[in-house]
Amino acid sequence: MRNLEEARKQYEAMEIPEQLDDVVNAAFDRASVRRHIAWYKPVLSAAASVCILFVALLNISPTFAHAMAEVPVLGSVARVLTFRSYAIESDTELITVNQPSIAGTGNTELEKRVNNEIQAKIDAIVEQVRQEAKERREQAVADGYDINEMMPVMLDIRYEVKSSSEKALSFVIYKTETAASSYTEQLFYNLDLSTGKDLTLQDVLGPDYKATADKTIKETIDKRVAEDPEAWPYFTPSADMPDEGFQGISDHQKFYIDQDGNVVISFDEYEIGPGSMGIQDFVVGKSLV
Repeated sequence: MRNLEEARKQYEAMEIPEQLDDVVNAAFDRASVRRHIAWYKPVLSAAASVCILFVALLNISPTFAHAMAEVPVLGSVARVLTFRSYAIESDTELITVNQPSIAGTGNTELEKRVNNEIQAKIDAIVEQVRQEAKERREQAVADGYDINEMMPVMLDIRYEVKSSSEKALSFVIYKTETAASSYTEQLFYNLDLSTGKDLTLQDVLGPDYKATADKTIKETIDKRVAEDPEAWPYFTPSADMPDEGFQGISDHQKFYIDQDGNVVISFDEYEIGPGSMGIQDFVVGKSLV
């Protein structure tokens, strides 16, 4: 608590840069946010002030960083921060983005690699959705539809920290796109903080990871269906679609490590069941990392 009190005093003593408003305004311009946004600029400006000061303290004050690491609730915040948060709204699109950034890992190269990759992927997703929204509107005009009755294409990008320890960091970025229907995809990051490498299922489950995961997932599916087949309408193979349903994990299977150190295999919507079931997770063992 003494360290935390010293950190608090450092935080309160720091001066907010006079250029902060210019930085925030420039960020709004780069994000092409034009309409219906003036009302929450002051809120974002204040949030940006806190964010900038928090990140600065993490990097320049060992006392503050150490104090944050000792607070369980804030431990993960010091690992994964919101780097960019913005919205784009028009007649054809409604986009909200909360972009994560890793920090405080002690590995500059790892942070640079992952953060650059995240930004590139999110920028590409946003650009693709905006282009699709534009083409959808143009097609509607060509077909004679009333564009005023069209629902805008919606995109929501957010993230969630699954677990954070001295050895590994696991988090997911969700991309939810809504037009005629809604669909969520997941992008997982499982990082070995000691080596700076991406963890694989073999790293966390051992050499027999595929057999272990396949057996556990199949047993879990059978148990769920036996208990309540209507609640768990998993796809099943048929004569017309022999590859339907769970056929075993893929070579690039999505997974994460939860707070209890469990390895959790994750399937996106529609992969092994109807979209109404949502994302499907299966605990398949304890992480070796």
